[in-house]
Order: sequence, then C-alpha cells, then structure tokens
Amino acid sequence: MAIRLEDGSWKVQGRRVTFPVRIADAALAGAVYLVRTESARYLVRETGLELVSFAGRTPLFLLLVDYKINDLGDYDEVGVALLARHHRRTGLFLTQLPVTQSFTMEAGRALWGLPKWLARAELDIVGRHAECHLAEDDRHVLTASLSTLPGRLPLTVRAGLTTLAPRHSSVLASSLRVRARGVRLGFAGRVVLGRDHQMADELRALGLPRRPVCTVIVDHLAFVMHPAVTLLR
Repeated sequence: MAIRLEDGSWKVQGRRVTFPVRIADAALAGAVYLVRTESARYLVRETGLELVSFAGRTPLFLLLVDYKINDLGDYDEVGVALLARHHRRTGLFLTQLPVTQSFTMEAGRALWGLPKWLARAELDIVGRHAECHLAEDDRHVLTASLSTLPGRLPLTVRAGLTTLAPRHSSVLASSLRVRARGVRLGFAGRVVLGRDHQMADELRALGLPRRPVCTVIVDHLAFVMHPAVTLLR
C-alpha cells in the first residue's frame, strides 16, 4: 500500500520515497508510429484529454526501458503512449505501462497515476539493436525488434517532458527533466502482437503500422521526476 505523508513524501511497501525521484541510469529503445486519430479517440473519451493530430494522425510511442540505477529499483518497463494535450499543456498519455517489479508498480500508480501493471519483460538493448519479449502469465503480449543506423549523436540531449494521467475528475500532470547520452536514430522496427490480451488488442485496434516513422536507442538515459500536479478537467 502507498501512503502519502504530511511532508509530501510517500511510503510505499514500507519504503519512503521523496521528490524529485531520480533515475541515474537507464537504457531506452523506442519507436514512433502514426495512428489514425479517429481510431485512438476512444482512449481519451471522458478523460479531459484531447489527442494531438496531424492530418488525422496521432503520434504513438512504443518505449522499452531497462532501469539500472534508480530510486524505484532495478526493473524493466514497456510503455505505449499517445501524444495528447490538456488545455494548453501537451504531454504523453500512457495507455499501457507493464513493469517487472511490484514496488515501482505501486509507486507509479499512487504518485503519478501511471497505468502500471505486472508483467514479464525480457529486454536486450545493446548498441544499435533492441529486442523485447513481453508476456503476462502465459499470454504473449508482444515481441518487438528495433534497430538504428550506425553511429551516435556526439552530444548530450536535454529535454523536458510531461506525462498526463486522468484520475477520477482530474488530470495528473507530472514533469520530467531528461538527459540522454549515446543517442542513436534509425527507421527499422518490427512488432508482433499476441492474441487475447488487452494490450495487444488495443494496439491492433489502433491499427499499429508495420513500420515506424523513426526509432531511437539511448545508451544512457537519466531523468528526475517531480510530484504530480492536479489539473481540473
């Protein structure tokens, strides 16, 4: 159980979590797709969010993250996010976020309203190639293979991101400050979806394209995550 303390920190499974939460090192692989906005609109119905659309298409992000040095522990995560906005604030609306450890599942749900659930994720992110096999119990969810072009960007990329998470009659907005080293870009990716699983069925209903618009692999990702801000719908 997660309990919010008087000083604004949280106690999760007997451990105290303070802000900002720091991720010192992780490896990330991701792919960006364009899905039909009309096909995805049901996911934001009655949430207070609006999908960002370009010529009838909304960016969808498939994210594979191997957390190594992290305030929430050592675990793997697979995320599906859509680009959305709440009034004038634009951010990532995560629709699925399976993780491999119960501590980060409870913390993510309580602190930021993230839709984390327990799964088995086998991630292999090395150089310009990344592989993922995701399952829940004995059900295959997806298998993904991503790759980039040779070479890395000769600089550290810094950015600010926001996650948007509907909760009851409000939206939780959480800000991240991201630093990425060893960034590789490319265009090759393949995803095979399982059967009879909600996450696979959701991606199939969205019409996930066979090829991504682009792929990215980050050797060293670090970020800090601040407390969620509650926004009225």
